[in-house]
Amino acid sequence: MIFADLCSRIWCSSICLCDIKMNGSSSTYSFHIPPIDVDDALQYTPLSSIVPLSTDVILIPSIATVAGFSLYHSDFERENSKQVLEILDRRVGSDPGSNCVTNFFHDVSSQISPTARTEYRFKFLTGHDTSVYYSGQKAGEILCSTGAGKFAEMVVGRNNISFSNQRNSVPVIKTQKSSLVPSYSISSNVTTTPNHLSFDNSLCVSIATPHGTRSTPFPSQSSPYGQSFQIQIPVSTPQNKSQSLNNQSHASMSPTPPTGSRVVQAVVLKPSPHIDRSEYTKYEKLDQKLKQSKPFAVSTISTSRKRRLSHSDDDNDGLIIVGVDQRAKADSCLSSLLNLIDSIFQAEDNLLADTSERSGERNEISKFWLPGTSNPCLSTTIQMKLENSIKKVISVKRFAQVPTDDIIRLEKICDNALKRTEAENILPPENTSESDVEDWLGRLGSVDNGLKSAKTVLRIMAGGRDEKQIYSEDLLGSVLLLVKNLIEGAVNPMIEMRSGSEQIVFKAAYAQKKILGGLLHEITNVLSLFSEMFENEEVTESAINSALYMAAATVFIENASSEKDSLFGIQRVELFRMAAMDILAKIFARYPDQRSNIIFEQILTNLEKLPVNRATARQFKLVEGGKNIQLVSALIMRLVQTGGTYQPKKRKPGLVSDEARELQLEEDSMDDEKDQDERSPHETVTKLHHLCNPLLEDAQKTSSSIVNYLVQKAMNTTKTGDQPYRHLLDIFTEDFLAVLPSPEWPAAELLLRSLARSMCNIIDGEKQPVTAKTMALDMLGVMGSGICDLVVHLREGRRNREGCGDAQISQLIDKYLEIEGGGTTKTYAVSGLDEELLDWEGPFRISLQHLFLAMTYDSTLHSACGYYLTLWSSRVCTLWDKVTEEDDDDAAIDVSRCAANLKQITLNWEWEDDIDMDAFTASQIKQAYALTMLNLPFCQFFDQLFNRLLRCMDDNQAQSRSKALKSITLLLGKDPTILNRTQVIPYIIKKSKDASPLVRDSAVDLLGKCISIKPEIEGLVCKTIIDRTIDTGVAVRKRSMKILKDIYLHSKLETLRLMIAEALVLRIKDNDGGVAEQAKRTFEEIWIAPFYSLIGDSDDRYEAPVDISPQMKIVANERVSVIVKVVQKDIMLAALHDVIKSLLQHDNKNSGRNFRVCQTMVASMFEDLLDHQGESDKGIRASTMQTLTVFAKADPKLFTPEQLMLLQPYIENLTADDLHLFRSVIVIYRYSMPVLTSRQKNFLQTVQSSLLKNLTRLPSPELREVVSCLWTISGILRAPDRLIRVTISCVTNVQKVGKPIEVQAEIKRIVRTLYILGLFGHFCNFEDHALLFKTSFPKWTGGSVSGLITDTIVPFCAPEIEPPVRKAAIESLGHVCQTHAVHFLKSHVLQMFDNVFDEMDKDLMKLVLCGIRGFLLLEESRSELSRDDGGDTSKTGEQAEEPGRLTQAAYANQNDGVSTSLAQRYLKEIVSISMGSQDSYALVATEVIASILRQGLVHPKELVPALVALETSTTSTINQIAYKEHKTLHAKHETIVERGYMEGVRACFLYQLNVVGDGAGATTMSNSSFTAKLRPLYDVVKDGSRKVKKKLLDNIIKSVDFDPVKFNVDDKPSHLEYARFVIGNLTFLEYSAMDEVYQIVTTMEKLVAGTGVAVAHAIETDIFFIKLENGQERHDQIIQPERLKTLSSAAAILTMVWAARTYLRKAFGINENKIRDYRNGKIKANDPTMNKVPGRNPNVNQATVLEQIEETAKGLEDNSDMMEQCRQFVGILSVDSEFRLAAEVEEDDLELTRIGNTPDLSGEEGPMPVTPKKKRKSSTDTSDKSTKRRKSLPPKKRRRE
Repeated sequence: MIFADLCSRIWCSSICLCDIKMNGSSSTYSFHIPPIDVDDALQYTPLSSIVPLSTDVILIPSIATVAGFSLYHSDFERENSKQVLEILDRRVGSDPGSNCVTNFFHDVSSQISPTARTEYRFKFLTGHDTSVYYSGQKAGEILCSTGAGKFAEMVVGRNNISFSNQRNSVPVIKTQKSSLVPSYSISSNVTTTPNHLSFDNSLCVSIATPHGTRSTPFPSQSSPYGQSFQIQIPVSTPQNKSQSLNNQSHASMSPTPPTGSRVVQAVVLKPSPHIDRSEYTKYEKLDQKLKQSKPFAVSTISTSRKRRLSHSDDDNDGLIIVGVDQRAKADSCLSSLLNLIDSIFQAEDNLLADTSERSGERNEISKFWLPGTSNPCLSTTIQMKLENSIKKVISVKRFAQVPTDDIIRLEKICDNALKRTEAENILPPENTSESDVEDWLGRLGSVDNGLKSAKTVLRIMAGGRDEKQIYSEDLLGSVLLLVKNLIEGAVNPMIEMRSGSEQIVFKAAYAQKKILGGLLHEITNVLSLFSEMFENEEVTESAINSALYMAAATVFIENASSEKDSLFGIQRVELFRMAAMDILAKIFARYPDQRSNIIFEQILTNLEKLPVNRATARQFKLVEGGKNIQLVSALIMRLVQTGGTYQPKKRKPGLVSDEARELQLEEDSMDDEKDQDERSPHETVTKLHHLCNPLLEDAQKTSSSIVNYLVQKAMNTTKTGDQPYRHLLDIFTEDFLAVLPSPEWPAAELLLRSLARSMCNIIDGEKQPVTAKTMALDMLGVMGSGICDLVVHLREGRRNREGCGDAQISQLIDKYLEIEGGGTTKTYAVSGLDEELLDWEGPFRISLQHLFLAMTYDSTLHSACGYYLTLWSSRVCTLWDKVTEEDDDDAAIDVSRCAANLKQITLNWEWEDDIDMDAFTASQIKQAYALTMLNLPFCQFFDQLFNRLLRCMDDNQAQSRSKALKSITLLLGKDPTILNRTQVIPYIIKKSKDASPLVRDSAVDLLGKCISIKPEIEGLVCKTIIDRTIDTGVAVRKRSMKILKDIYLHSKLETLRLMIAEALVLRIKDNDGGVAEQAKRTFEEIWIAPFYSLIGDSDDRYEAPVDISPQMKIVANERVSVIVKVVQKDIMLAALHDVIKSLLQHDNKNSGRNFRVCQTMVASMFEDLLDHQGESDKGIRASTMQTLTVFAKADPKLFTPEQLMLLQPYIENLTADDLHLFRSVIVIYRYSMPVLTSRQKNFLQTVQSSLLKNLTRLPSPELREVVSCLWTISGILRAPDRLIRVTISCVTNVQKVGKPIEVQAEIKRIVRTLYILGLFGHFCNFEDHALLFKTSFPKWTGGSVSGLITDTIVPFCAPEIEPPVRKAAIESLGHVCQTHAVHFLKSHVLQMFDNVFDEMDKDLMKLVLCGIRGFLLLEESRSELSRDDGGDTSKTGEQAEEPGRLTQAAYANQNDGVSTSLAQRYLKEIVSISMGSQDSYALVATEVIASILRQGLVHPKELVPALVALETSTTSTINQIAYKEHKTLHAKHETIVERGYMEGVRACFLYQLNVVGDGAGATTMSNSSFTAKLRPLYDVVKDGSRKVKKKLLDNIIKSVDFDPVKFNVDDKPSHLEYARFVIGNLTFLEYSAMDEVYQIVTTMEKLVAGTGVAVAHAIETDIFFIKLENGQERHDQIIQPERLKTLSSAAAILTMVWAARTYLRKAFGINENKIRDYRNGKIKANDPTMNKVPGRNPNVNQATVLEQIEETAKGLEDNSDMMEQCRQFVGILSVDSEFRLAAEVEEDDLELTRIGNTPDLSGEEGPMPVTPKKKRKSSTDTSDKSTKRRKSLPPKKRRRE
C-alpha cells in the first residue's frame, strides 16, 4: 500500500510534465494543472477506490492492475499509507542516510531501475500528435510544486528515469527546440464492459536511462537532479471485451494508431520557486553504496557473478514477459480462458432458459454438462479443458486479469460436482456380475469427474489471487471431504488388497487396473495441488487438521511388493504416497504451531503400521540411485531439514507509536544486508549466529523427539516381539546411513547424531537392562560402519582421482586421510583443518552450490539447501570463537568474510558466483560433501564410539560383551585400518578366554576377521584359536575350525600349518556329532578337494588312475607331508582312519573322486619311500609307512600289487630297529592282501615264508597282525597246510607241558606257544580240515577244532597255574572265544570267569573283559556289515526294525544269546570295574558298557548311573565314551533314562569323592573360571524336553534338603559332603535359560526358609539356651557334643545353600522384585526374558563363592568351629531381610500345602527329605497380639558350661 501510494504521487507529478503545446498545430489540448493534494489526484487515476468509467481518465502504467479491485480496502489503510509517507518525508529531511529510508529507497529503486524493467510501447489516443516541445521547467521544481514529498523527490532524483514517447509512424521533427523536448504517444487500447474494466498487462510505464534509450531525453543541465524522463500514457475507450483482447497483440505491434484514437493535450508545470538546491546535503558514502547496490530481484538464474539462488513467490509473480512471441502467447492463453468461461456461463444461462424448440443449441449446450444431474455439473472433457486453461494462464502470469466474479461463479459450478461425488463408494463390488461391474465403473467415472472439479478449484486457489472471496472455506471443505472419503474409504483399502485374499474381488478389480491407475493419478494430482496451496495460501485450522490426518493415513499405507499384488501399480502408489508426504512437509514448513502435531500424532504414533519387511518397506527411490529407503525415513529427514531452514517473514513494516505517542515507521528487525561493509566482523558473525542458532536448535529438538520416541519404544520390545519398533529402529538407522553420503539429505547426520547420543546414554547407564545395552551396542556398530563407509569412499576417491576438480579440495582430502591414520589423536588434528574446511571456497561451498543447482529441478531440495546452509553457518560461528581466542587476524578476516556471505545467502539467497560447477564431476561433489560430513559431530564421534565398544567388552553381562565384539567385527569389515589402533588385538585375545561361551565365540570370530584383514598377525593369534578347538562350547569349536581352515589354506608357515592340521584332525573324534562332521568336511576341503581339478570329473573309482603330473605331484607332496607328520599319535591314526573311511563310503557324493585322490596320495607316499632310503631317513620312512596303514585299513583297494611287492624287503631280516617298519608293513599286508590273486603266488609264498620264519621272534602286538596276514595269504593260495601244521605243533607242545611249570625258560616258551595258539584259533577257521587234527590227536573225540584248542587252553587258566602262564592262557582263551562264541557258555569257561571276578585280580579281570569286548565289537561289526549289505527288505513301514544297534535278531547266527548272557551275568562286575579307577582297566570296562548299550543287551536305566559318573572322569577317553553313549541313549529313550538321573547324581558324587579324589562340585578351567562337574549330564538333558530338565534341577536341589529330626552325621559319606558337591554344581552350571536360574534360586530360598527355621530354633534352644516364649529357663545348660555336631552340620548345609543363592542372584542380575513376580506367577513361562540364555556377570567373583562353600563344608573340625557355624547361620536368619521375605513366602506356601493347593514337584524319584511343617511359637500364638522379637545372640566368647 505504501509503495502504491508513493507511486501515485510520482504519477501525479509526471502528469504535471504533460502540459505541452502542439508544435505546428493551432489547436491546444487544455489540461488543468493537478492539485498538489494526493486525494484530488487519485480521482483522475485508476488508484481511486471507485474506478470511473470516463474515457478522459488517464490510466496508470501498471503491469498487474485488476479492474474492479480497489487499491485500499478501507479508509484506515489509506490513512496508514499517507502517514507512512509523511514519516518518510520527515526522515529524508532529518536523516536521509538512516536504515529505514535506505531500505525503502532500495525497495522502490529496484522496481524502477533500468535493469529490472521492460520497455513497453503504448498506443496513442486519436487526434494526438507526437511533436512536442520542452516547457523549460525543471523536474525538481515540478515535483516540489506538486507536493509529491521529499522521499518521492529523492526516488525520482536519484534514479535515471526517462519516460519515452515513441511512435514510428509519425517521425519526430528534429529541430533544435524539439531535440530538447520529450515526445509523448498516448493510445487508446483498453476497453470496458458494464461488468468490469480490464487493463492489459503489457500496458506499463517504460523507464529508460539517458544512455539506454534512443528517445530524446531531458538535458541534464536543465534538471536539478541531472536526469530527464519520458512517459507513455495509455488512454482507453470502451469496446467489446473479446475484441479488445484479440486486438491487443496487433495494436502493440502496429506502426499506426488504431481507429478511434485521439490525442490528449499534455500540460507542463513550471518549476516550484520553493526548491533551493543550496539546502541539499550530499552523502557521498551513501551515494557510493547506492551505486553498488544489488538488484532486488532477477527473473532468471544467470551465469553472471551476481547470482540469485532462489525466487520467492512475490518474485515469481513479478516476472515480466519479455518478447513479442511470449506476450502473444500469454494473450492467447488468457483469451482462450476468457472465451471458455464465457461459453460455460452462456451454456449455464441457456440451460436455465426454455430451449425446447432449439435442438441444435440444446445439443451444443449438452456437451458442457453431465447428464442426469439435479445441479449443473461440467462434463469431464470441459473440466479437463478448463483446468488446463487455468493452469496455462497461471503459468504466463495473467491469472490476475481474470475477473473475480467469473472465478467465483466457476467455483460454484465446480462445487456441484464435488457435492455430487463426495459420498460415492468406489470399492469393487463383492458380486462380480456384469451389471454390478458396470455400475461400479459408472461410479468410477463420476468420481473422476469430481476429482477433476477438485483440481480446478485447487488450481484457482493456488493461482496467487488476493481476493479473499475466492478462498471459500466451504468449498475447500468440500474438496477435502471428497478426497478424504475416497482415500480412507476406497483407495487405501484397495491398495492393501492382495491376490491371496479376496481373490474374486481382487481379480475383478485387477481387470480394470488401467482405469484404477488413472483414478489414483488424479487423486495424486489433487494432493499435489493441495500441497501447493498449503505452501502459498493461508487456510483454516480445520482444513489443516483434515489434510494432516488424510496425508498421514496415506503415508503409512503398505504398498505391495510385486505388481501382480497391486491394483494400481507399485509406482503409482509410491507417487501417491509421496504426494501425501509433500503435504505433511509443506504444512510443517508454513505452520510451525502444527509441528508437534505432525511429528507425534501423525508420524510417531503411526510407526507401528509400517512393514518390517525391508523389501516391502523400502520403496522410496533416491535421486542419486542406490538402494531404496522408507518413505517415512525421507519424510522425517525432510521435516528435520525444514526446521533448520530460515523462513523469511513476508510482512512489511507498519506503524508503531513512539514514546510521545506519535506514529513512527516500524524499524526492520533485520539489519540491512547492504550495510555489511560498515559492520564489524564480530557483529557480522554475531548476527549470523543469531540467525542460525535458533534454526539449528529447532532441528535438533525435532530430531531428538523423533529419536527418543523410537529408542524408548525399541528398548521395551524385541526383534521377535509383536511390536515392530526394534526392527523399525534398525531400518531407520540403515536408511539414514544409506543417505549419509548424499548431499540431498543433510539431516541424516543430525538424526544419526541424536541416535548415537541416545545409544551412548543407554550404554553409560548403570541400571539399563541387558537387552537395551545389546541394542545400543548393535546400533553403535551399525552407525560406526556407516562412518567407516564414508572414510573408505574418500580413500577410494583419492585412488581414482580424476584430473578435473578443485586442487584445494584434493589437498584437503589428502590431509584428512593422513590424519585419519594417525590413531587416537585424530580428533585434535582434524580440528586444525576447520579453517580450510569451512573456507568460503571450500567443500561446504561446493556442496551447497550443487544443492542450489539441483533445486532448480527439484523443489523439494529447498529444505536441504536451507538446513545445510544453517549447518555451515553454525560451524563458522564456532570457528570464529576459536580464531578470536588465538588472535589469528588473517584467519579472522577469512572467517568474517565467509560469515558475511553466509548471512547474505540466508537472508537473500544470493552470492557472488565464483565457482564453475561444470568443472566438478558427481563423484568429486560427493567427495567434497563426504569431507564435510566427516567433520560434523556424528562422524567425529567415531573415536568415542569405538572406545565405548572396547569398554563394553568388559561389561557385566555376557550378551553385552558378545555384542561389543560383534560390533567391532562389523567395523573391521568396513575399515581394516582400525586394527592399527593400539590394544585392539590384546583386548580380543583376552576375551577369547572369557567365562561365557557366547563371548568366546564372538572373540574367535573377531580374531578370524583380524587375520583375514591383517595376515601378518596370524602367528600371534593362531595359537589362541587352536586352543579354542577344544573349547567346551560347541559353537566356539566350530568357528575355530572354520577360521583355522582359512588360515591353513593361505598360510605359508609349515609349523603353523602342522599345528592347525593336528587340531583339525583331533576334532574328527569329537563328542559332538556336528563338530566331528565339520572336521571331516574340513579335511576333505583341505586335503582332498584340491585334487579334483587335477584328476578329472569322473566319479568312477575303477577308472584307470591318471598319470601324476608335476603339478599333481606338488599338491600331493604338500598334503601328504602334513598328513605324515600329523599321524604320530595313536589318536591321530584313529581319527585319520575314520575320516578317510567316511570319504570313501558309497553314500558320500564324491566317493569316486575321493577314492582316486587317495590312490594318488598312496602312490605319492610310495614314491617318497623310494626317495628316502638313506640311513638318516628312517624316521620319514616310519611315518610314511604308518600313514599307509591308515589308508590300508580304510580301503585295501587303494593299493596295487606292485606297491605291495615294494614292501617285501621290510619283512626280511627282521631287527629290533626295523620292528616299527615291520609292524606297519604287516598291517598293510593284513588289510591289503585281499586285493591280490593267485597270479602273485610266488610273492605270496615268499611273504608267507618270511612271516613264518619270524613267528616265534615277534612281540605280541606284531604277532597278532602276522597271524592275520598268514591266514589271508593261505586263503588266497588256498593252501592252509602250513598253518595247520603250526597249529598242530602248538597244541602238541601245550599238551606235553606238565604241572607245575617251574623253569623260567619253559614258562616263556609255553606263554608264547599259548599266545600263538590263541591267535591261530582266533583268525583261522580249520573246521573244514578237522580230519588232519584227528589224525594228529587220536584221543580227540571229535567236535570243532576251536573246541580242541579251547579244551587245550582251559586247564592253564586254573588258579594254581603260574601267573604268567595263566594270564597267557586266559588271553588266548578270549581270542578263541571271540570268533567262536559258543565256547563262552561252556561251564568250565564260565567257571573260570567267575573265579577271576571273585579273586578281584585287576590284570586277570582286564583280560576277561578284553575277551568279552572283542567278542561284542565283532558282533557290532557283523551287524553293521549286514546293515551295509541291506537288511530284510520284506518289512516295510513300522514293521521294519532299526538296523544296527538293536536288530541282532535279524541276523541269526550261532552266537545268538551269548552276548546277552555275558552282559547280564557280569554286568555288575563290569560296572564296578569301570567306576573303580580311571586307568586302562576302567577304560576296557567302559568300552564293554558302551558296546552293551549299543546292542541293547540290558535295560538302559541300569547303566544310566554309571554313564553319569563316568562322563565326569578326568580321563578324556573314558568321559568321551560315556558322554557319547549317554547322549545317544537320552535322545532315544528320554522318558526311561531320566528316571535314573538322581541315582546317577549320587553315583557321580561317590565317583568323584572316592575315585577322582575331589568331592567339590566344580573344577577350575584353563581361563581361571569354574565349571560344574555335572555339566555333561546337564548338556545332555538341556537338549531334551523342558519338562525333564526342570524336573531334574528341582530334584537335585531338593536332594540337599533333610529332616532335622532324623539328620544323621555319622553316615559315610556324610550328607554335608553330598550337599557340598550338589551346591557347587548348581552354582556353576551353564544354564540354558533364565527360567532355570529363577527356579534354582526360588527353590533354594524355600529350602532355607523351611528347614532353616527349624534348625535355627533348635540352635537357639539347644546350643545358645535362649529363653522360651513362656518365660521358663533351662537349668541344664550343657551342650551335647552329638547335638552340636548335628546342628552345626545342618547349619553348614543351609549356609552353603544361602551362599550359592546369593551368588546366583548377583551373577545373573536378579533382584527381589523379579523373584517376587516369579513366585507370584506374574512372569509366565513363555515370557521372552525367561527363555533367553543367561549371562554371568564376570565382576562377581566365582572363586569367592566356591571358597566360601568349601570352607563351610570343611570348617567343622572342633567345637569352636561348630559354635561359630551355628552363630553365623542364626545371624543370617536374623539379619538378612531377603531371608525374611523368603520365609514369609514359605509360610504362605506351607499354608497352601495344608489346604492342598501346592502341587507335588518332587518328581518320580524316591522319597525326598521332608521339611517339618511347623512354625515358631511366636508365629502360631495368636493370643499374644504383640509380636516378640528374637533375642540377640550371645557374644562370641560365650562358651558352653
